[in-house]
Amino acid sequence: MVSFLAGLALGLVLSVLGAGGGIIAVPVLVLLYELPLGAAIGSGLAVVFAAATPAALAHAKAGRVDLRTVLLFGPPSMLGAVLGTKLNALVPERVTSALFALVLVLATASLFFPRKPEGRPTPKPVLVVVGLLLGVLTGFLGVGGGFLLVPALVGLAQLPLHRAVGTSTALIAASSFSGAATAVVRDPSNLGLVLPIAAGAVAGALLGAPLAGRLQPGPLRAAFTSLAVVVAGVMAWKALG
Repeated sequence: MVSFLAGLALGLVLSVLGAGGGIIAVPVLVLLYELPLGAAIGSGLAVVFAAATPAALAHAKAGRVDLRTVLLFGPPSMLGAVLGTKLNALVPERVTSALFALVLVLATASLFFPRKPEGRPTPKPVLVVVGLLLGVLTGFLGVGGGFLLVPALVGLAQLPLHRAVGTSTALIAASSFSGAATAVVRDPSNLGLVLPIAAGAVAGALLGAPLAGRLQPGPLRAAFTSLAVVVAGVMAWKALG
């Protein structure tokens, strides 16, 4: 029941904010199931995929998923997630945690910068590279893809915040699938542990998608920022040991 409720919270947060699934899944797998961090990251990606898929479908049905942006970001983010999963064991965790905390603060702050409609659109090659880098981060830490995706979609792809949230869930579903598949092929022994969390995550995602459509941009931005600050603090704490 605890696992199901944790998954329920994960699905709600991911569906409403377009981010935040991994920061619930990974700690639950470490604390509840006593998995090593590396194994928890791979298994957590499977849970995030379970939550992101129904959330993305619900957002798409409501017209909040930008297909053009998904096609630009999706394939490179899937490739990046595979690379990130393989690189996970090669870089000290404290280094990646510190860098992630810094980038997260800068990315979240960018949500409050006024967009200039008259500005030139971001070149497609830049969007492809950004998608690749965000996919690497998703696979590497098992968290954080959405927290950087939403600001990137608002600032670079010039999407309104509601569409950025919906599009983020579709991209998270794509990148978490490839990252989770890589991790499961490498070590399938923990797959059974994630099932109750994944079941709750699917239920939470289905409940959360309608709520996201009713929130105004101001409260939605404030909620996203509050959770992002908490995540940045946790990552900075990990970096400091």
